[in-house]
Amino acid sequence: MSRHRERQEALEILYSREFHAPDDIQYAEQEIFDHTAAEARALTPERRAYCMYLVQTVGARKEELDRIIGSLAKDWDIQRLNYTEKNIMRLALCEMKYPKEPVPTAVVLNEAVLLAKEYCSSEAARFVNGVLGTYSRMKEE
Repeated sequence: MSRHRERQEALEILYSREFHAPDDIQYAEQEIFDHTAAEARALTPERRAYCMYLVQTVGARKEELDRIIGSLAKDWDIQRLNYTEKNIMRLALCEMKYPKEPVPTAVVLNEAVLLAKEYCSSEAARFVNGVLGTYSRMKEE
């Protein structure tokens, strides 16, 4: 089963969290879920749970994931990275390092590249692929 839509929603929520505090009136994660329902692609409870696993795990381990990204993104300051690219890499690292279910590394990498192409650019996709590819090779050693 494809988890693409769950990853998209998790990315949208994480991106929103970059700009809004949890008690901010504009902070409305429910709107993201409602938007999905309006598109007739409502998430089942199981699929919503996967999305929330991603959001909660990335949120709880954000500093650790950023350290990994910073160590692999040669000559890039983590603070200067685009929020979308950074969150795509956080999601992928989350799935590789703290999997809720077994997902092949190649699938996680492919999904991250697809999200980068969809939400950023082909240059961003190459950057994301390079950073995550380096991590996956290090993990295998």
